[in-house]
Amino acid sequence: MQLVDCHCHLESPELMGSIDRVIEQAAAAGIVKLITSSVTADQWNVSRLLREKFDQVEYSAGVHPWYVTANDLEVAQLLQAESKRGMIAVGEIGLDRKIETPRFDLQMSVFEKQMQFAVDCDLPVIIHCRGAFNELIQCLNRTGVPRSGGIVHAFSGSVEIAETLLRKGLSFSMGGTLTYRNSRKRSDVLKKIFPEHFLLESDSPDIPPAGTEKPNMPHNILLFLAAASEILGVSEEKVAASTSENASRVFGLDL
Repeated sequence: MQLVDCHCHLESPELMGSIDRVIEQAAAAGIVKLITSSVTADQWNVSRLLREKFDQVEYSAGVHPWYVTANDLEVAQLLQAESKRGMIAVGEIGLDRKIETPRFDLQMSVFEKQMQFAVDCDLPVIIHCRGAFNELIQCLNRTGVPRSGGIVHAFSGSVEIAETLLRKGLSFSMGGTLTYRNSRKRSDVLKKIFPEHFLLESDSPDIPPAGTEKPNMPHNILLFLAAASEILGVSEEKVAASTSENASRVFGLDL
């Protein structure tokens, strides 16, 4: 089986200290591509260096809502320069109502600027959203979505929200939460988005499998694959094939 980890954070200090081993273990698990996502502009250079060092790695560049500052209101200009250096997506970007700072209005301003850049350049997006799906949809109504689409990673919304975002051209990824206690909502969403719009992610070093501790590792995607297979009632091979095909389509990967 060939697997794609469509969202991880190899730049994290928890992984960078043993990055060669991390990549070796990922390859042994059948991961042929990992898309590593920066969370601040200061990380973009690290992301790029990882892509240059490892054939399996691609990278996205963006500013995560947890880390936005007023300086990031100029992020579109920085992304314009970075887009010439090999990034394949804009991310991780998004909105988060579950945190008090940064202010939500600042999050929204920076997110809209990054979304507009992605639309203008037709680069897929990697979106983080917690507690702000209504605001996310309103924003996408204003900016549109790139023709290439993108993903809402670690998706936790309802079937109804998924249907709205599907109509806008987005897909969805899930990882560690697939191993958590049974959830009717998650099961219904997964069955709605599979097979055409579901991707696998590790989100390493975050959201480890149930019963384990951080750091989560990319090779744990095998556990997430098994969990998705069980929920859907289809073979792991079928889940692997469809999720890799979806990742190839959304991100333009050559698998």
